[in-house]
Amino acid sequence: MTPATAHDLSQRLLLFINHDLPKLDRRSRRWPAIDSDTPLFADGLLDSLSILHLIAQVETLTGRPVPDQLVVMKHFQTVNAITAAFWVSPENHLCR
Repeated sequence: MTPATAHDLSQRLLLFINHDLPKLDRRSRRWPAIDSDTPLFADGLLDSLSILHLIAQVETLTGRPVPDQLVVMKHFQTVNAITAAFWVSPENHLCR
């Protein structure tokens, strides 16, 4: 189900990053808990495989594919950046 608000999307992304993504980490690292403003790349938290999992989760949560041209660092710096780039209200979702 598509999140009803931007805050809901942000919370679902945080849950995925803090609880599900570490389980998918092929290096079995210990992940620090993050919040919506934590830089996701600054300390090497995300690698090339984890960003692919994150993109797939954004697609699942929004119900839309992430266009290749939007897969740029500025849209994935933080959970807030992801939410700002990809959340569309349910009313506007039908227009896209």
